[in-house]
Amino acid sequence: MLSNMPRQYHYLVAGLPDLIIDDQKTPMSTDHFRELLHENMPDNEYDLIRSFFWRFDNDNLMNRLQNPESAIDPRGNLVSNELDELLAAAKEGSSSAVSTLPPYLMAFILAYTSDTPAIENKRWELQLSELYYEYILGGKNYFIKNWYAFEKDLSNILTAFNCRNHEIPVENQIIGKDELTEKLVKSNARDFGIDKDFPKIEQILKALDEPDLLEQEKLIDRIKWDFLDEAVFFYYFTVERLFSFLIKLSMIERWMVLDKPTGQQLFNELINNLEGSYAFPDEFKLKNK
Repeated sequence: MLSNMPRQYHYLVAGLPDLIIDDQKTPMSTDHFRELLHENMPDNEYDLIRSFFWRFDNDNLMNRLQNPESAIDPRGNLVSNELDELLAAAKEGSSSAVSTLPPYLMAFILAYTSDTPAIENKRWELQLSELYYEYILGGKNYFIKNWYAFEKDLSNILTAFNCRNHEIPVENQIIGKDELTEKLVKSNARDFGIDKDFPKIEQILKALDEPDLLEQEKLIDRIKWDFLDEAVFFYYFTVERLFSFLIKLSMIERWMVLDKPTGQQLFNELINNLEGSYAFPDEFKLKNK
């Protein structure tokens, strides 16, 4: 029976400093915390931590596919030569070198290089994100799955509001297909009729009423922060609490480098991506050749 008990990390959790979302500095970097976890966790539980960092590999992969000379974000799990090996293996049709990697990565590379969409009528970045979430949500850890489902739904809701405000069709801009996304596509209600599917929708509406874009971003992060606090409440010395700390730490790091011009730039990039991808030609253009 004891072997089935969740592994306890009393020393690590007890040593965690308190985090406040408005902190102007972090007690440690995510890189340092990541190394600490790697040194003290078995591979199966550290893989749950790695799941957070695959999003940076997604960005690195897209950048490298579009420009072989592009720099690599060091926050990814794969270093530059590993990413190159992955791309070479895909080109050669070999999977032996990448058997330990999430299968969605190879599936996406094969789709991209063959000009065959993995998911129809969506830009490549969204296809990769959707494959990523499908992979993560196929895991067994309830807390981790709960967080990523929340994160995905929140991202879809924010995208739907931006599309509505800029009169952009939403259907090909959101990730996944379920009851919530169907309402985001079809509903004309102020809250898309998702109050029962997503209880925090009223908080989101209040956040979106904030005219200052940077303050709006902070309010959205507050929703994420509060969700983590609620979700991790009954996890005391387990990997789930450490994962929650990692997400919060990354939020604070992000705010340390953001200012108002940067916040406006991020918003403009979001809208440009939406506007640039909704008017599909008769034959969907997968990428520039």
